[in-house]
Amino acid sequence: MAEKRKLTRQEQWRRHNPKKVWAHVATQSVLRRGLIQRKPCEICVEEKAEAHHHDYDRPLLVKWLCRKHHKQAHKLSGALK
Repeated sequence: MAEKRKLTRQEQWRRHNPKKVWAHVATQSVLRRGLIQRKPCEICVEEKAEAHHHDYDRPLLVKWLCRKHHKQAHKLSGALK
């Protein structure tokens, strides 16, 4: 009988967060197709910014935040729950 391998932390996260994965994939797809453009951080204007989803049901509605401000946004939203 074949033994199951242990899932990586990333694989576990993906399995437990399908809506977030779907939103990330949708965002990457429209970026590749040129339907939306990557922008600088909306707070500090850092050029290297990530898409932040406030609502995973609306994957194309994103705020562009640098890593520092993206982490702060998630920390704040976690504290509000």
